[in-house]
Amino acid sequence: MNITGLRNPQNLAIYLAAVALVVSLVSVARSNFPNPSAHENNDPWKSERQYPPLVFSGSSWLDCSISSSANGRQIMSTTSGQGFTFDATMLPIQNGKLQLLGQTGMMYKFESFPTTAVKAHFTGLGDGMITEMKSEVEVSVSRFKQPDGAGTAIHFTAADIAADSAYVEFTGVFLRTSDRKPFPFRVLFGRVQEGSGTVVPINAAPDTKILRKQVTLGSVRFPVTVTTALYEAEDNVAKLKLP
Repeated sequence: MNITGLRNPQNLAIYLAAVALVVSLVSVARSNFPNPSAHENNDPWKSERQYPPLVFSGSSWLDCSISSSANGRQIMSTTSGQGFTFDATMLPIQNGKLQLLGQTGMMYKFESFPTTAVKAHFTGLGDGMITEMKSEVEVSVSRFKQPDGAGTAIHFTAADIAADSAYVEFTGVFLRTSDRKPFPFRVLFGRVQEGSGTVVPINAAPDTKILRKQVTLGSVRFPVTVTTALYEAEDNVAKLKLP
């Protein structure tokens, strides 16, 4: 449309309406694009992830009794080095799986969660509360005993656990009591040299769910090597000038 055409009131109204429509569409399009700076400002853990995590190594043992129908119990005790010590009441497991592997092997896995915040001690950091937590467990054994037949209790020892196939991970947040400082964490258990377990399937099917289980990993004499990664916010790190 040329200048002469714009002098016509009807044409001018149409032109202005078209311009207003284009401006509104551009505004809507811009509002739909993600804003990286806004995301950073809304990130509650930005300060904790400013620097790499602290990584600790300790020796611990774990005793876990849990079922699909009642609350269970999970006890972790660190005997040397840095790590957690706690005694947690656990909710019934909802997604436990048990699978027979061939003629002699077996695998089970599940996720579990505490019923409420858990009092805990971390060596070197002090006392606090675990305010968020998930346990992930997957164990494979190359052999087991089931003296009462299919569908009954399965028994195994640490020697029966396939090499490096006991995966136990805890993920959560530890809130230190002294200063209310939060530490997001991840705990990973290493190879098991001593321990035992009993897992009861819900039925006799080779691929089924877990009714209940009781397992100990490690002992006071032969604990398990445990690695813990903790993120910590650091406020007073000096910014150094380059030479």
